[in-house]
Amino acid sequence: MNYFINFLKTLVPLDEPVQKAINEITVCKHLSAGTYLLRNGEICKEFHFVEKGLARVFYYKNGKEVTIWFTNENAIANAIDSLFTGLPSNYNIQLLEDSAIWSLQYHKIEPVFAQYPVVERLGRLLITHNYLLLDERMKLFAL
Repeated sequence: MNYFINFLKTLVPLDEPVQKAINEITVCKHLSAGTYLLRNGEICKEFHFVEKGLARVFYYKNGKEVTIWFTNENAIANAIDSLFTGLPSNYNIQLLEDSAIWSLQYHKIEPVFAQYPVVERLGRLLITHNYLLLDERMKLFAL
């Protein structure tokens, strides 16, 4: 069973061909606490969805770790700026617990977007959700 597909189906209905296309480009990874999904200076090439576990996103400032946010179950753990631009990230994403992560390589999603417009809509919904979370974090600093 693809947990990620089941999560996506809570957002929009997905017929069998769409589910099959998504299943073909996703992989579930069972990773240990302490594993890095991304390190500072690397280019984010995969989209990660946390089924089980907890991840921390942080960067270094003046030699100290600065945690930006935590990503728990049913959430995205990515450096979206690096994923979209192909530029190296300033962020580190580290698992704090043994985790089950659904990953897909970003370059593999484009053909699925083209073939199935509902998947493109899902991408937009996930990005919108991520943006709203970022907006909430920024408001915490501003208020």
